[in-house]
Amino acid sequence: MNTKALLLALITVIIWGSSFAAISSSLRGDYSPGHLVLFRFIIASLLFALIAMWPGVKFQLPKKEDILSILLLGWIGISVYHICVTFGQMSISAGTAGMLIGSAPIITTIMAVFILKEHLGTIGWLGLGFGFIGIILIALGTGDSSFHISPGVFLVLLAAVATSIFFVYQKPYIKNTTQSN
Repeated sequence: MNTKALLLALITVIIWGSSFAAISSSLRGDYSPGHLVLFRFIIASLLFALIAMWPGVKFQLPKKEDILSILLLGWIGISVYHICVTFGQMSISAGTAGMLIGSAPIITTIMAVFILKEHLGTIGWLGLGFGFIGIILIALGTGDSSFHISPGVFLVLLAAVATSIFFVYQKPYIKNTTQSN
């Protein structure tokens, strides 16, 4: 196994897994949700600028006709995602947010079946059904005993939909990049 890829995957999982707790902690501190999102975007922009300037890093500019679509996908998959997750965590816990974001693969799979015409077998559909039951139980568990669902649930689920849109609709652009290298 590629040690570098494994190390990078481990770092990604650690950062991703701790982000929900970091958001909750920051929201209890001196940051408003909008300031927190802005701060995260500034840090990410600086890191990506450093990576882009790193010697030996090569990147390919998109085709002119793809730029608008790529910008729209970036706005949905990055901006909408982070804004909804951060504002959503004002009324739900980090654990609940993390579990609800875990619905993104379910949403992505359903979108891929209908939009990209991907195939899903019987066991896959059963797995999706169990996943949706889990999402419903988590959502119902966020409110009081009258089955009230916290508003943060809807925002975090919207973030999961946004990231699913981002994943599904970027596939043609990834194919173009891998084919031209």
